[in-house]
Amino acid sequence: MNILVIGGTGYMGKILVRLLLDRGDTVTVFSRGTSKPEWWNQVHHIPGDRSDYNDFGEKLKGNAFDAVVDTQAYKREDVESAESTFLDRVDRYLMISTGSVYLEGAVDFSSHCPYDESAVDWANLDYSYPAGEDPYAVGKRHCEKWLLENSRLPYTIVRIPAVMGENDPTGRMWWWVQRALDGQGLIIPTEATGAFRTLYAADAAANFVRILEAPNTVRDIYYVAMPEVMTIERWARLVWQAAGQECRIAYVPREVIAKSRTIANYAPPLSRPVPNIHDLGKADRAFGIVSTPVEQWVKTTVDWYRENHGGDDSVGYQFRRDELSLADRWQSSYLKLVAKF
Repeated sequence: MNILVIGGTGYMGKILVRLLLDRGDTVTVFSRGTSKPEWWNQVHHIPGDRSDYNDFGEKLKGNAFDAVVDTQAYKREDVESAESTFLDRVDRYLMISTGSVYLEGAVDFSSHCPYDESAVDWANLDYSYPAGEDPYAVGKRHCEKWLLENSRLPYTIVRIPAVMGENDPTGRMWWWVQRALDGQGLIIPTEATGAFRTLYAADAAANFVRILEAPNTVRDIYYVAMPEVMTIERWARLVWQAAGQECRIAYVPREVIAKSRTIANYAPPLSRPVPNIHDLGKADRAFGIVSTPVEQWVKTTVDWYRENHGGDDSVGYQFRRDELSLADRWQSSYLKLVAKF
């Protein structure tokens, strides 16, 4: 196929382009060009800024593609510009969305477990940015709402959870791996034990390709995640095991953590107060979700960080001693209370 990837030079996009090239597809990348992955000389590059809609339209409007994969649509105007640019010129427009569209009160996870793609109430959502809500999640909802209600493109929307893997630019994976590699313990807030699913970055890219190959997925929405259900404890023990360490966990109430001067806002990535379990049946029936076993990709990821990471410490790691001190003091106090009780 002749495929345009908008973005495509970082994390999942970089993996996706590699997969497409290995299949023999012709790939064009629209990006600023500030990052040049190892496949750079194998693609056609169109330089530009996605937020400059006039430039975006001028540089792309004369081109036709079998598919467009849009990793950079973050607000309604982004998909509006895609519509005007690609209408009647593409056979598929794949917009990468997020499981965050379900957050910020859109779904009551306590009473919906599992939930599915239909859980968002579009009728009661407008294009405003309510105070206190995550602009990223709200912007993605705006993208989806506009496509659903206005688009004539042969679009497909794919929602994904927090994606983990090697070289994660968000730092979420490194938060876990750095603490596992030092061989010390971990605090888990007692209020943060809700079950969840995540997704390996390489599997995300592989499933994007499967969606493009499935004609029955046009003008529909799918959620893709790994099949395994995690708790924060199970996740932590997998990461520590992959690092060759034993994970010693201290469950500490948030009100106790909040008394700390340095780690009052301590919050392990992926931790959540209630379950967040999506039904994967729709996507699995439509194109068959592919997924690397979680133990395998966690080990691969930990090994990558052990051998390749040379950057900054993870968020909050400068207070690692305070984390461990609080864990020890709480465990000691807890054991005394148990004995006294």
